Amino acid sequence: MTGPVLFRTKQIDSKAMEGTRSPTKVQFTAYEQMFGFFNRRLFGGGLPACLLNFSRKAKTYGFFAPQRWKHEDAKEVRHEISLNPASLRTRKPIDVASTLVHEMVHLWQQECGRPSRTGYHNAEWAAKMDEVGLTPSSTAAPGGARVGQAVSHYIAAGGRFAEAFAAMPSKFLLPWSCEEPEEGQGKKPPSRNKVKYTCSGCATNVWGKPGLSVVCGDCQETFEEGT
Repeated sequence: MTGPVLFRTKQIDSKAMEGTRSPTKVQFTAYEQMFGFFNRRLFGGGLPACLLNFSRKAKTYGFFAPQRWKHEDAKEVRHEISLNPASLRTRKPIDVASTLVHEMVHLWQQECGRPSRTGYHNAEWAAKMDEVGLTPSSTAAPGGARVGQAVSHYIAAGGRFAEAFAAMPSKFLLPWSCEEPEEGQGKKPPSRNKVKYTCSGCATNVWGKPGLSVVCGDCQETFEEGT
């Protein structure tokens, strides 16, 4: 009679398993958890659920879009908060999180306050930013304008946001970052495949590769290379 067959159980590497999971589910689960964490810590859990999104929008780290999504069956409308994926790789996690909270303040104002025209950061919004630990500034540094159409922020040292971020579980950080460069970064300067030549007599222009020797057929003058 043979003895029992023994099977060796292989220990599962949780990090290796992470790669087999849906990146969409992993990314947006962390996204929702981070939103929920700051909602509880900084807004008393009073913000309504919104549609969290990633959107490429020039010259911005994120934006709030009121009443952007409609559910056809439930007949309800939800707001949107989007982060720019092109900035996730180059910015620190705390700065990405601060952008999320910046947009959550817009969400708070939409639901509980009196927002101004689209995109304008008014005094009520600025006061709420101070309350949650982000200081409004058009330059993202001390001394910038607190209100206006284009207003960023910087993190107040020892403020509520800084304390909340320090206490936030690391699993709420966005695990995936986008590898594309931000706008204006990583672009090669345009090559000079063609240059303009101007006739010194009649001012006629032609284009060709650099270094050509060109003579005008009308006035027999030499074309001069320009830029």
